[in-house]
This record gives sequence, C-alpha cells and structure tokens, in this order.
Amino acid sequence: MGRLTKLAYPEITLTLDFGGSGTKGIVQVKGGVPHALYMEPEVIEATRLSLIDKTENNLSNAYPENVAWVGVGDEYRAVGYLAANYYSAAQGLRPRKYELALYKTLAAIWVVKQKYKLSEAFRVSLALLLPPGEFEDSSLLKPMLKEALAGFNTPTGEIQANLTNYECFPEGGGIYAMYCKNSKAAIKRQIVALVMVGYRNASLLVSRRGILDKGKTTNLGMARMVELVMERTAGLTSSQLVPAILAAGNHPKPQHFLKLVRGSERSIRDTEIDKIISAVESARTEYATSLASWLKEVLPPSSELDEAIVCGGTADYLHQELNAIFPGTPVTWHGGVEIPTSLNEQWLGTRLADVWALSVYHAAKVKALAKLQEQEKEAVVNG
Repeated sequence: MGRLTKLAYPEITLTLDFGGSGTKGIVQVKGGVPHALYMEPEVIEATRLSLIDKTENNLSNAYPENVAWVGVGDEYRAVGYLAANYYSAAQGLRPRKYELALYKTLAAIWVVKQKYKLSEAFRVSLALLLPPGEFEDSSLLKPMLKEALAGFNTPTGEIQANLTNYECFPEGGGIYAMYCKNSKAAIKRQIVALVMVGYRNASLLVSRRGILDKGKTTNLGMARMVELVMERTAGLTSSQLVPAILAAGNHPKPQHFLKLVRGSERSIRDTEIDKIISAVESARTEYATSLASWLKEVLPPSSELDEAIVCGGTADYLHQELNAIFPGTPVTWHGGVEIPTSLNEQWLGTRLADVWALSVYHAAKVKALAKLQEQEKEAVVNG
C-alpha cells in the first residue's frame, strides 16, 4: 500500500530549464493541458519582513511570477522579477545552477499553485535540466528539494508538497530523448553530437551507438559575447544589449541600437551607435572563434560523426558560424523538435525546445506510473 501512495498521480507535473537568461518551464496541472512558464533568472537573499513589505499589498494586482519569494527554514530568497527589480540582484551566472535551482523550483511551484488556484498541499512531479558539467549535482539537489517541499514559506503562506517523482537530465537531454524516439533504430548505429549553446554555457553530449557520454560544458554562452561588447563600450548593461543584439542578428543597423544612446546631438548619437555596432561585430567574431575552437577540440573527428544536433537559444544567433563547424556532416537544428503554437505565448520560440521535449517524455512516464497505480489498486481489490 505504501507504493500506491508514492505513485499517486500528481496535481502538478513540472519540467524546468534553469537557463542563464531565464527559467523556462512546462507545467501541466492534473486534467489540464501543458502551459509554458517563464521567470527571470535572478535570486537574492532577503529578510522575511522586507519581502512581505514589498509584496503584501501587491499580490492581487501583480502576476505571481513578478512577486515570488520563498523561505526554507530561516533562509529567504526573492526570485525572478522581484529579485532583479526590487533588490538589484545579479543574474547569478557564476554559482553552479543547482545552488540556485532549489529556490527557483520552489518559486515556480508557488507560481503554478497561484495561477491554478491549488490548495496549500498537493503532489508534484519534477523533471529538471542541468548543464552536463554539473549533472552530478543532481544527486545533491534531490534531497534538498524533497526536504524543502515538505514545508516552505511563500507570499501566501506555507506550502506542503509531496515529491512523487524526480528526474534530472543534462541540458540537451530532452531533445536527445525525443530524437531517440523519432529516429528509432538509427540512433543505435550512429555517432551523434548534440551541441547546445545557451546564455550561460555551451555544452556537448556525444551518443555513440545509443550510449550517451557524460558530456562537457564551457562558460562560452552568449553572456561571454555580451561581456566582450561591454568591454568595448561604456555604460551599457547586459539587459539592454541582449535584446538589441538578437534583434540585429547578422546585419546590425543603427535602428537596432538607437534606444541605447542618450546623446542630445544627432552627430554624437550617430558616433555612439557606430561604436556599439563595431563592438558587437568584433565581439561576435571573437566569441564565435572561441566557441568554434572549443568545439573542434571536444567533438569526435568529422570522419566518425554521422550527425550533429545543434540547439539552444544562442544557437540560432550563431547559425552561420555553427553550421560552418560541420562541413559534410548533416546538422539537425533543435533536434527537429516543434514547439506547439499554444506554448509560445511568451515568444520564447526554440528556447523552449529542450524543456518542451523533456516534458513530453516526463509526462508519458507519469502517465505510465498512474496506469501502474490503477493496476495495483485493482489487484488489491480483486485479490
């Protein structure tokens, strides 16, 4: 009978990707359809009294993802928009992701509970993505989550959540799982490289005849290019630069950077814009060269490689440069994963590919467990 409780169908099935540019998630509430979730990446320590003071009178006016905070024991953290805009938190690109993943996960669960008007006690099933270089940390994260979920504080009181299922995958694992399902027997014969380039990291996983290695991770995400641009300019922040750089794409024009300059005279503004464009172009070249050099060092020889899967939010921006790394090798962008239109309300596009693919895998597993539960229940009744 104890196993029946463990396999009880969860009220929340949640898949999370702790990207450096934001926490992306797919949530499915029991009996409902999947929805996308997005929260800013910032997390910062704060006192309970300060958090209450900043949010108590705004809970009915703001979306929950914009006023999220959590408390575990005596430790309190503002998460997402609240942390970034009211506590001036940094993006947290240096700490290992699992160190912040605890608070981000708890905050996301509170947001879901608020959006779907759930009670303070419920069951939750989690699937999480961590960089390959930090994947071993998943064994540290699980007991931390399980203990914290049993009772943690939020802007609306204590939540008691029972963790019914927990899975952690290296980044790219969702895309790889869906690729394996779609490629069927082909994966068992091939050597496939999975390259993921995000905001904080770039990662490589290699599948050799269906056997996936532990992967490698470097800090050469999009944030590195943004750092290079800031070194070549003055007074600009990453939050200002990233949208402009992505909008400019391969062909930066003055209109893409007009909002970043403050000069009162046209000639001064034009000079500032020209300097920004020059900085973006030179930073992109330097960044792409560094990334290509790392990949060529860690990739299998091209003569052995049957296919490359390239994915991640930054991959689209570097489409041209990344394609050039694989001459003669077929490249499948984002593993062929298609994002349902209904999930793109946050305009995240292909940045959702990995977490969406993993959510499909995880939801199927939860469904299978629920079916097993029903079978065991029937056996008990009929036995």
